[in-house]
Amino acid sequence: MSGFAVGRLAVRFLAGSPRSRRGRGRLVGAVIAVAVSLIPLVVVQQVADGMIRGIVERFIETGSYHLQAAPRAGTESAGAESIRERARRVSDVPGVTAALPERQGFGLVYSDHGRSGVTLRAISQRYWDEDPGVRRYLQVVQGEFELGEPEAIILGVEIASRLAVGPGDDVRVLTVRPLGEGRMLPRVSRFTVAGVVSTGYRDLDRLWAFLPWERGLRVIPDETARDMVGIKVGAPLALDNPLFGRGPAGLLPDEDRRSMTASVSEIRRVLGPEWAVYNWYGVERNRYISFLTSRNLLAFVMALIVAVAAVNISSALVLLVIEKEEDIAILRATGVSRRQVATVFLLCGAVIGVAGAFAGSVLGTLLAVNINEVLAGLEVVSGILAGRDVQLMTADFYLEHVPVELSFAPLLFAVALAILLALVAAVLPARRAAGVSPDRILRRHG
Repeated sequence: MSGFAVGRLAVRFLAGSPRSRRGRGRLVGAVIAVAVSLIPLVVVQQVADGMIRGIVERFIETGSYHLQAAPRAGTESAGAESIRERARRVSDVPGVTAALPERQGFGLVYSDHGRSGVTLRAISQRYWDEDPGVRRYLQVVQGEFELGEPEAIILGVEIASRLAVGPGDDVRVLTVRPLGEGRMLPRVSRFTVAGVVSTGYRDLDRLWAFLPWERGLRVIPDETARDMVGIKVGAPLALDNPLFGRGPAGLLPDEDRRSMTASVSEIRRVLGPEWAVYNWYGVERNRYISFLTSRNLLAFVMALIVAVAAVNISSALVLLVIEKEEDIAILRATGVSRRQVATVFLLCGAVIGVAGAFAGSVLGTLLAVNINEVLAGLEVVSGILAGRDVQLMTADFYLEHVPVELSFAPLLFAVALAILLALVAAVLPARRAAGVSPDRILRRHG
């Protein structure tokens, strides 16, 4: 029997006869089971990647920069003019779009209504005026992002809410200078809120307070400060990282990767051995590893659902073997080999897997692309049932809006997994069909 004939026979077995509607129903049910089980896997992969990318881009554009350069441990802290000069020299490196000095430290911001521990970020006005990445992800909720006055301070929306303050209100900042031998010298500085900002991600909105760089040099003690140069480059995702090593986000031109590698090497040369240069992944490594772990665990659980659905294929094909025993016996009696009979049922499993994988991937992709609309609809329905407004996606959780960018590599993986599991599920029915004894079956039906 030729390969074409084996394929035609598999299709005929799956199609059945007008009298075998129950058998066709079982096979259609197996296809539907594969499709339905594949939908959550596809959605989880696409939506999780989109959420991770949305969070990462907020971090690297508004917080950790694409690269950070800082004096190595044990190196004498550079002065303000030295940091300015190094930032200027780094900004001239090909591939670098911006380089800004920044001082970071910890403090307690408080008002008459509350208090909050924060990371103080002393920056220049250029941070807002000259960086489109910052303006893309950092929304001014109240007031304006203006650090021209020494007393100005910009608060994250979560901090402003906790302190119950807004533009024009006064706040105090408590910092502590260590004097050695367990002694501390507290310092209280007065500021006026110039603006309230939000990234749309709560972990960032409750973290930062921005103040003018020159004032920050005085307010944040040298002993506890971290001075650095924040660097932006043309292709930040092309910097070495495992997060975007697959899919469209990772399939960046080799030219970008080579260009970023050359830029980082030149930055290190310009700064000298006394300064260390870290990319955005290295700065927040633990956080991003947790993202990767969560994504992979979710994908694994969804893959298990697909594996469970494959059991339906096995049971449906076993029943098909029982139903077609007489036909199989006739085929065996006319010279069809055991291997060819087994191949017929393996092809049946493959056809079910391909059909289910195609339907599931299409439906899953459509659902992923429209996930924000789906969530909005669920909010409306939940609000009606609960009798109040319900928000499923807010900054209290992850993002207010899920950025979805289709990645074809995980989609192909999901399709391949469904087809592979369908073939594996068809092995037992195929072996059973190959083991049918034509003599016994034909005598029974004779």
